[in-house]
Amino acid sequence: MSRNHGWSNLCPDILRPILKVLNSKDFHRARTVCSNWYSVSRTCIPPLYPWRILFRKPSTLLLFDTGEEKVRVFEHPELDLSENHCIASSGSWLLMLDRRLNFNILNVFTRERIDLPTMELSFLGSEDDIKEWECLVGSYDIVQSKKSTVLWINERTRDFVVAWVYERNFLFTFKKGDETWRRSLEGTECNYMTFKDHKLYVLTWDNYIKILDLSGEIPRESLENPLLNHQFSVDVRPERSIWRKRITITNSGEFLVIQSSGVLGKNFLFEIFKMNMESSKWERVDSIGDEMLIFGHGVTVRSSVNGGSICFVENDVRHGRNSGVFDLATSTITWAKDVGHWDATRWFVPGYG
Repeated sequence: MSRNHGWSNLCPDILRPILKVLNSKDFHRARTVCSNWYSVSRTCIPPLYPWRILFRKPSTLLLFDTGEEKVRVFEHPELDLSENHCIASSGSWLLMLDRRLNFNILNVFTRERIDLPTMELSFLGSEDDIKEWECLVGSYDIVQSKKSTVLWINERTRDFVVAWVYERNFLFTFKKGDETWRRSLEGTECNYMTFKDHKLYVLTWDNYIKILDLSGEIPRESLENPLLNHQFSVDVRPERSIWRKRITITNSGEFLVIQSSGVLGKNFLFEIFKMNMESSKWERVDSIGDEMLIFGHGVTVRSSVNGGSICFVENDVRHGRNSGVFDLATSTITWAKDVGHWDATRWFVPGYG
């Protein structure tokens, strides 16, 4: 083909049927070829559904495609996956962290990698804090100490935001264009976070919501926060215990709090709440429509396959079994297919974003 009629300039009417017949693996690779292919792919995206990340061989990432019920193998020879831990995901991208606090963002399908600066110990404050950190890094898996992590990336422009909470009191952010990590909301004990439209929403340990505006050069706490003075508080049934609590923003912009609860070793359920601004009370929500939620990811995804459901992993429910999908309408559970013993698993949704 001539220089003026290259593959990136294929007519959408020709490219679209080609993309539609590709399997999931090749489709997600093809949509990253160029901006034109990406734009066309958004007009023919197949139903979004969750995959599972199965850990791990040294340079091989194993993924379980739940749509086609196949284990797919992706080689990443440039990255030692036995030393790097996946701590968040966004679309087809994973946020990886090693024991030496090196962060990178990895595209599962294309191997593209974005390296982030190593965390500077000086951010931790006093010499005692730094010594405690150094002992922690040298003594056990640093990933176990993180409380909440957020990754957001634009698949087309590669704009990205990373936020990471360590030991409640340390909230760090880094976005494309920054030269160093920034620490924010000092004095706030952070629990969990989500990100949408340049804003980081933080649920504190005393159940208040703070908003950090990341649109400017320096992160700043937003003064336009309708939820600021509305502490999350709901009645809990006496026989049940609250296990995990997460925050989520829907596609329509609604802010939700989701919690898992139950009787240890027996039954459990997920409950969703939103603030009624007229009554100033948190009220239970029975449905999220055709949207799907991965517990802890912070956003909902429209899905004709898993709509009205919550995907969870073992640590979300304290049930002693593997991951599964909770149907909100019926409060029933579909346990994830057993595809072998793995030391960890995560859900992610390729193509979202």
